[in-house]
Amino acid sequence: MRPMDCSELVHIFLWEKDPEAAWREANAGGCDEYLWTQLAAEREREHPEDALPIYRRQIEPTLSHTNNEAYRQAVELLRKIHALMKRIDQLADFETYLESVRGANKRKRNFVKMLDRAKW
Repeated sequence: MRPMDCSELVHIFLWEKDPEAAWREANAGGCDEYLWTQLAAEREREHPEDALPIYRRQIEPTLSHTNNEAYRQAVELLRKIHALMKRIDQLADFETYLESVRGANKRKRNFVKMLDRAKW
C-alpha cells in the first residue's frame, strides 16, 4: 500500500504553472521524487536554498546504480549543487560535501575519474 502524499495536487499545480502552490503542497504532504526534481528545477532561480537539499538527497540513490550513466547523472547533479552553493556563498561547504561524496564512493573508479575530470 502506498503512503498518502500530495503528489496528485503537486502535479496539477505544476501543470497549471503554479509552482508556489505546488511547493506548499509538497512541503505539507510530500510527493514523489520525480515531482521534487521538477520543483527543484522550478525553484533554482528564485529560491536556490530550496532546490539545494532536493538535489543533494538525489546523489546517493543515483550512485546506488553502478553504471556510467548513473555516474554521469550524479556528476550533473553535483554541477547543479555546485552552482547553487556558489550563488548562496557556500562554496567552501561544497568542497567539503564533494570530498564526502568522493570518499563514500571511492571504489567506483569510473565515477571518481569523472569527478577528477569535472571542472568545479
